[in-house]
Amino acid sequence: MSTSEVLVAFDGDLGHADQLAGDLADFLTHRDPTLPVQRRRTDTRSQDFGATLAIVLGSSAVTTLAAGIAAWLRRRQDAHLELRRTLPDGRVVHVKLRGQATARTERIVTDFLNG
Repeated sequence: MSTSEVLVAFDGDLGHADQLAGDLADFLTHRDPTLPVQRRRTDTRSQDFGATLAIVLGSSAVTTLAAGIAAWLRRRQDAHLELRRTLPDGRVVHVKLRGQATARTERIVTDFLNG
């Protein structure tokens, strides 16, 4: 996999999504300070810090991100998120995940990021 961008969006109202985005961003950067995580606003008119995360990945960061998301979902069982990325042919693919991560969650995220 070459360098690509993955967007992480959260279900629910904007305030809760903003809180979840901040929590996941902090969690991921604490696990790996080199992981490029950036918060983005869903609506430029809102006053939130950014309820969507943009993560630029190289192949070495896939395992770190997959393990981090699975670990975070195990502790944030209230979270519902969607990972999105654009393939080289322009198609947008996505996968939805919910809290209460299972042993398969990390594998699902890894396959999605590598796919």
